[in-house]
Amino acid sequence: MNKWCCPRGRKTYHHGNLRETLIESALEILKEGTLADLSLRALARKAGVSQTAPYRHFEDKEALIAVLKEEGMRKLSAGMQELMETEPDPLERLHKLGTKYVEFAEIFPAHFKVMFEYDLCDYEKYSALHKVSDNSFQYLQETVDECLALPDARKIDPSVAQFGAWSMVHGLSVLLMNQSLIEHMKKGHFEGLGDRNNIADQVTRFFCNSLVK
Repeated sequence: MNKWCCPRGRKTYHHGNLRETLIESALEILKEGTLADLSLRALARKAGVSQTAPYRHFEDKEALIAVLKEEGMRKLSAGMQELMETEPDPLERLHKLGTKYVEFAEIFPAHFKVMFEYDLCDYEKYSALHKVSDNSFQYLQETVDECLALPDARKIDPSVAQFGAWSMVHGLSVLLMNQSLIEHMKKGHFEGLGDRNNIADQVTRFFCNSLVK
């Protein structure tokens, strides 16, 4: 069992849980393919319901995407909030936030894909998504600011450091999801990298240490 959520098997549709079934079916489509493969028609086929059934809960594909984004952001935000409440040392917390982000991408690849690979036409339309997205970045932002307030911190523009931290963990997550590329690079260029957990640990710690003298 991982600490992000309780494991669950494939839900079968019965009266009353259509929305949950559709969301799970959408995530399965994304695990197997790309965002181009996701449509309400494909979703209905995957869930084994009528072609009109998805419209009971989702106005269109974008509304479905917004729900998937929000669900993913809430999962990520919950893991980050726990660290905000339990880890007092800002450098250590920033390190753990980074590895948590990478861990999230590994455990929830379909959520990660839809969160960052699909640009909503009207982002402001989905207020709940907007709020939870802001919360996730705020945890990272506040922790970086605390690091830069330490006595031995380097003189760095906070905005640059915040965006740098996000870029680092996001880019690392994307690279580590490409397992074949990582294995190729380890053989040809980075033989001492170790496994994925070691890579995430060392790279995030390197970034955190770069903020202080």
